[in-house]
Amino acid sequence: MSALVTGARLDHVHLCVADRAASVQWYARVLDLHPLGPGAEDLADDHPLFLAPASAPADHCLSLFTGPSAQGADRNVAFRVDASALLAFLDRLPDPEVMAQTGGLLSPDNVNDYGLAMTLDFLDPDGNELELVCYDAGAVRAGLGR
Repeated sequence: MSALVTGARLDHVHLCVADRAASVQWYARVLDLHPLGPGAEDLADDHPLFLAPASAPADHCLSLFTGPSAQGADRNVAFRVDASALLAFLDRLPDPEVMAQTGGLLSPDNVNDYGLAMTLDFLDPDGNELELVCYDAGAVRAGLGR
């Protein structure tokens, strides 16, 4: 029997945002995630607005609801990326609208080296914790000159 749940089968994660229209613009600009389906941006606030990568619209991964963001410890959403995507993202930093989880503007200095993986932790405009994870740590280290 194959596994019921695998990483490749994760469908989406719900996030609450105060201003959904502003969040849609932020996610499009920062992570290249766009509303899925015609008229998606006109949905009522009590309906989820799904976001997906422009290159793979069937792979929706976030669902935005209007409301207060989650509170409490360790509530991040991690996106797996390859080394070239992470390095390209780092080349666009600093960005005045992307804050590090530790405070201040996100920069390449915020990359965490966990041996097996390289990660980058940051916040969306509502304080939702986001993470980029790359398991090709050697390629990221080389790209950063570490």
